[in-house]
Amino acid sequence: MYKFFAKKRNRLLVVWSCGLILLIVFVPSFFLNLKNFSITVISFPVKLYSKTSGYFYSKKNLYEKNKFLNVEIEQLSLQLERFKELRTENIRLRELLNFKEKIKFDTISAEVIARDPSKWMASFMIDKGVTDGILKDSAVCSADGLLGKVIEPGEHMSSVMLITHPNFRAGGILKEARINAIVMGAGNGLVKMLYLPIDAEIKKGDIVTTSEYSKIFPKGITIGKIESVGRSKTGLYKYAMIKPSANPFDQEEVLCIK
Repeated sequence: MYKFFAKKRNRLLVVWSCGLILLIVFVPSFFLNLKNFSITVISFPVKLYSKTSGYFYSKKNLYEKNKFLNVEIEQLSLQLERFKELRTENIRLRELLNFKEKIKFDTISAEVIARDPSKWMASFMIDKGVTDGILKDSAVCSADGLLGKVIEPGEHMSSVMLITHPNFRAGGILKEARINAIVMGAGNGLVKMLYLPIDAEIKKGDIVTTSEYSKIFPKGITIGKIESVGRSKTGLYKYAMIKPSANPFDQEEVLCIK
């Protein structure tokens, strides 16, 4: 039985071999197509690996470049913010210098270094004190006008009371009408001008400055502009609410007048 199948298998091999030889001899294109097919089948894994590895290499390379560019963008953004800050600081200092030259008083420059959270609307600390020539009641100004006065001069630091503090007092004058009155802090970010004549013509937007009758402040320093005008409860005088020209909450550098 085994010999029968062996003979049959041999015959099939001979037939296949003869058929293959005949195809190669009489149909050469078949052999060429077979060859190309074989090459394609064998080379497919190589091509697939090459394309796949190239894709992942390219992706990794793009990831590394993207990571590098992100770091570079962050550094450039920080530099840009720093340049903006320096430019803003330069503008503030130039305005402060112009103000110093305009008022023609002896002044000491200082920086705002702290604010008391419990008195945020009423005071701040500066980095100059008695050793720098700061005295009690020294007027403190920005380039926009009066900010307040020194109430507690220390050796190297001082506390400043803002003009909006309810305990603040100063002599004020309406710049155009030339009417003198008392200016005091209203405690709500505004300043109040008291004891104005009942018949005085006062308009919104009128400028108020320190007067020559102020005991501790030099005259001519801008306090602010009139926001509204009203009458006292007794009806004997008028009062005016003033919006300070100098915003105490965006000041970083100030001038203290000796």
